[in-house]
Amino acid sequence: MLDGSRDLSSYSGRASIWKLSDHKICEYVDPIFEERKTCYDIKIENKNIRISPKTFYEIEKLSTDTLVIIERIDGITGNDKIKKKWLVRTSKLQNEYLSTLKNDSIVEASYYFTPSLKKNIFSDFLERSMTDNGRNLSLSGNIIIYPKKQKINFQSESTDQSKKNLENIEFLKSIVEKSYPSWNLAGFEKYDQIIIPYHIETKIGDDSSQASSMKFSFFKNDRKDLDKYPNRAIVKIKDKMLAAEAYNKAMEALDKKKLDKAIELFNKAFDLNNTNVDALYNAASISLDKKDMPTACTALKKLKDFEQVEGTKLFNELCSKN
Repeated sequence: MLDGSRDLSSYSGRASIWKLSDHKICEYVDPIFEERKTCYDIKIENKNIRISPKTFYEIEKLSTDTLVIIERIDGITGNDKIKKKWLVRTSKLQNEYLSTLKNDSIVEASYYFTPSLKKNIFSDFLERSMTDNGRNLSLSGNIIIYPKKQKINFQSESTDQSKKNLENIEFLKSIVEKSYPSWNLAGFEKYDQIIIPYHIETKIGDDSSQASSMKFSFFKNDRKDLDKYPNRAIVKIKDKMLAAEAYNKAMEALDKKKLDKAIELFNKAFDLNNTNVDALYNAASISLDKKDMPTACTALKKLKDFEQVEGTKLFNELCSKN
C-alpha cells in the first residue's frame, strides 16, 4: 500500500503480467492461461493512465525497464487503502533468468519465462471427471514440450494407483500430448526441450451443492519475493457477509455508546474477515479511550502482525514495553 502497509487483498501474494499499449491495458493473473485476463481501455493524460471516469493510475516512476504506478480511486484517500504497483519489463526478468541456465538447448520454464496456452485444454478432463464419478486427484510431474519435433510428453506421479485414478491420468495424458497446436511457443523455437513442472488437484463434488474444481500450480518457487516473509500472518476470509454484518452492528453499538459491545463486534468482524483492519483500528481506538490497554494492545499486536504501518507504530509506542 502507499504508506508501506501490507496489501491484504485476495491476490496480494501473486505476481501478474501486464501488457500495455497506447489504448489498452490487459492484466494476466496466470502466465500459463492466456484467457485469464482483464482488459481496460485507457487514456494517457500527462502522468496519468485513466481506466475509468473514477479510476486512474498515477505514474510515479518510468524508466527503460521499470514502471511504478499508484492506483487512484475517487473517494479513497487513506494511504493504507491506496495500492502502489511496481512493474518490471518482462524481457529484463527473462534475461536475468536465462543467464542462470547452463544448458542452451533444454530450459525449465519459470513464472517469467514460459510458453502459454491459447485456450484451456483441461476443461474436457474436468467434465469427464464430474460425469464419470471420478475421484479426487492429486498429481505432480512435468509437461515437456519439444518445439523442433512439435510434440509433447506428459510425465506424472501419483500416490493413488487405483484403477480409476490411473484411467483418469491416462485420459489427461492423452489430452496434454495432443495439445501442441494450443501452445504459444513464440521465443522458444530454438530449444530442444521446455520443461514445465506442474501440480494438479481436482475436487469432485458429491452432489449439486458441492462444486467441482481443478487447481493448478506450475513451476518451482523461483520467485524470491515470496520467500521474504516465511512467518507472515495468514489472510483468512471465513465469511465476508457475516463479517460485514458484525461491523455494521459494531458501528450501531458505538453510536449508542455501548463501547464494550462495539469492541466485541469489531473483533468478531476481524475474526470473520481478517482483511478488515478498520475493525481492529476501531477496537484499538475505543479501548485506548477507555484506558483499557490490554484490549487495545491485543488489537494493535494483530495490526503489527499483519504489517499495518500505523498499527505497528502505535504498538511500538504504547505496548512494546508492557
